[in-house]
Amino acid sequence: MLNFPKSTEFNKKIPKQKFYNNLKISSKIERQFTKELESIYWKNKLSSKTLNVSPGSEVKEIEIIEINLKEKSISKNILELIDREIPYHIVFLLRFKELAKICLSYKENSQSRKNKFKISNYFKTDWLEYKDICIDINGLNLDKIYENFIIQISNGAVKLEDDKGIKDAVLDVKEREKLELRASQIKNKIKNEQQFNIQVKLNQKLRKIEEELSLKNNN
Repeated sequence: MLNFPKSTEFNKKIPKQKFYNNLKISSKIERQFTKELESIYWKNKLSSKTLNVSPGSEVKEIEIIEINLKEKSISKNILELIDREIPYHIVFLLRFKELAKICLSYKENSQSRKNKFKISNYFKTDWLEYKDICIDINGLNLDKIYENFIIQISNGAVKLEDDKGIKDAVLDVKEREKLELRASQIKNKIKNEQQFNIQVKLNQKLRKIEEELSLKNNN
């Protein structure tokens, strides 16, 4: 389990009904909450007061939210809903029995809605034994701590360079994922295509995408 400083412990249960009452959600999402979630705990609060660090320019507080699941999965729209509506950065600790995984997104302040966030990408660990889940607090301010959380959880996918900040690094991951998806879709079309001339055109498209991917992976 996470071994954060005792000063950060909060350990408060959040009733699922609180989301129903305080957020405008559809009946479908309400049913998902009931079907998929057993309980929600606010485990830790990482801030300049609970840690000996400075506030960040973007990240003012990081909440560790443990969600106990009824099944070994959770709908993405549940995470997005909680992430968008709670006005802090969140690290989700998803737990199913004795297994757990960490999940967090890259978040930006919404330009159109005050105290709301724009969710760009989710990064997550594999399922591990709950007792083996680990993430290190590294950084002198909350911006850097959250940035390092993303780098740890991305398992090497997010790469920071001298001329590139975390936002650009996350955008690179998103673009690589789009290219990989397009390459996969074209490969499936080639496999099912009977006409040779169309296969040739699809292979040309595939080569261009693979060249683009190779450039991005080597940068």
